[in-house]
Amino acid sequence: MVATIAYLLAVILCSSRGVLEFVIGKDAAYLIQVGGIVVLLICFVSPSALAAYFRREGTWPLGCILGIVFTVVLSIVVTLAQTGQFGFTYLFVFVFTIFVYFYSVSNYRKRFIRPNVAYAGVVLIALIEAGIAVAQQRGSFPIDLPGTTYGFDNLRVPSLTGSYLHYPLFVSIVASLCGARYLVHKKVMSGLACAVLTACIFSALSRSGMLIIMGMFALAFIQEPIRFLTRNAKLIIAGLAACMAILVLGGAGGDGGNSVTSVGTDRMIGAANLQSDGNDGRTEAWDKAVALALPVNAIAGSYFGLVTNAASDSVKNEFGIVESSLLQQVLNVGVLGTIFYFGLLISVTKLVSRRSKIALCVLAALFQSLFYQSIEVIPFVFVLMTLPVFDAVDEPRRT
Repeated sequence: MVATIAYLLAVILCSSRGVLEFVIGKDAAYLIQVGGIVVLLICFVSPSALAAYFRREGTWPLGCILGIVFTVVLSIVVTLAQTGQFGFTYLFVFVFTIFVYFYSVSNYRKRFIRPNVAYAGVVLIALIEAGIAVAQQRGSFPIDLPGTTYGFDNLRVPSLTGSYLHYPLFVSIVASLCGARYLVHKKVMSGLACAVLTACIFSALSRSGMLIIMGMFALAFIQEPIRFLTRNAKLIIAGLAACMAILVLGGAGGDGGNSVTSVGTDRMIGAANLQSDGNDGRTEAWDKAVALALPVNAIAGSYFGLVTNAASDSVKNEFGIVESSLLQQVLNVGVLGTIFYFGLLISVTKLVSRRSKIALCVLAALFQSLFYQSIEVIPFVFVLMTLPVFDAVDEPRRT
């Protein structure tokens, strides 16, 4: 039980940077957030469990880890040679990702997390985040937390994360987990939690968050289309009814089309339109990223730590933000490093049973990251890489 409590405390840390930032400032908040997670979990990383896993089942992930180390070193050298600078803080993205992966592998072998308790805890944390976000949107939350902004004539809130981009990523992964649990266990509370969290993500005007949730259900349908339709008829009817209600309410907005419902509806409908609000700037960023890509990126990467939101303002002004995790990694560590990095992220699916459908949450989140810059976000990386701890199905793992 101690390990489960430690994990939930780490979840609280990963999703409450805004509170720390309000008290001690942004840089110190990041340090406390990442350092606190490491301190809470490092004693549960088992060298014997890692050795056993990599020896028997983990040849592919081990190769990805070694490949990441090689390409990161190579990319730093190339970046220094070409630009005379590199982003040291970007190393933490890779170090932190590998650390959390080691933690998940250790739990896979040792089973020190109680999955049902951890699931209940993380859903409660997500509901608190969502509740505070709704209070912020309504102007009834008493503390002015950092990270709030206005987009599309609506308030976009950070909840407790300190960023209006981080909050929906964290909550949407938890919502997809609730949806996956509902598909397997048909627990009403999981379905309700998924519905409530999805509504909150919609009200946050987050395309990335909605893509994660809808992507999980779409993958579940593709995996077993007939079984999905026959076992989830009530869910499908309720989902279609909700979508129709949103469309009607969005079209009937009497406030000049600036309500959350109307704007959210327009954003969801226009998500695939590259010329729609929000996407036009994204495509410009993609074009700039392609223009920055040099032949050397095919092997190494020549902008390590320079093309990222973690860079300083002056560096971001020089090299820009690419609005895609895939393009971001190609520029930072090259095509080879990108393959190794995403290979490690995908390998998390080997740590869950076939029936749990948690693997679909992982794949949906990674698909979303192709279009949005998510892989440098601590809550996204942490929850994504530790999704296997919620696996409560005692069946053979994916090999």
